[in-house]
Amino acid sequence: MAAVLRLMIPTNESIEPDDRELVRTIRNGDASAFEQLVRRKTSKVYSLCCRIIGNTEDAKDVAQLAFIKLWENLGKYDPAYAFDTWLYRIVTNVAIDFMRNKQSRENAVNSNLRLVRTSTDPEQGVVIQRKEIENVFQAVSTVLSPKQKTIFVMREMDDLPSAEIARILGCRESTVRNHLFNARKMMQQQLKKRFPEYSRLWKEQP
Repeated sequence: MAAVLRLMIPTNESIEPDDRELVRTIRNGDASAFEQLVRRKTSKVYSLCCRIIGNTEDAKDVAQLAFIKLWENLGKYDPAYAFDTWLYRIVTNVAIDFMRNKQSRENAVNSNLRLVRTSTDPEQGVVIQRKEIENVFQAVSTVLSPKQKTIFVMREMDDLPSAEIARILGCRESTVRNHLFNARKMMQQQLKKRFPEYSRLWKEQP
């Protein structure tokens, strides 16, 4: 763990080989290439973990576990596919497992998720601040399963298309759409029930 954490410290070194070339080098026994790969992907992996988990310390732990899983499974990577898609699958699987095993769902909150679209329209009469959105999401997101939460984050925060999410999670696109539909519906119900003053700001999406 400590070794992986040290590798996650950003550096200013230049990036030359692409991801596939780095993987080939690692498979040939060059450990320094894995260090470079970890440094290259740390920001992306940690950011995704933060959005899914919502707790920075837990996100750091999940990111480290994801890199360990990456090392253990690097031989299974097929260079015919985008490396980031394969990496996303590892990260999301680790994050989902973490949330399922976490006793308190309150620690599985995405602190940056755009649940409610903010508005400065005078007719709205309400300007929702980021902290308010975080608090509302913290309350209503407990009804979501880990997979629903992950899909919601990737679609609403990362703006990934359903087809890409399906490839990452290894499921059908229709499954992604169903989880997303149910997640939106469940949270909207919770908003109406617990925060009626916010529910009118919910914008239905296709």
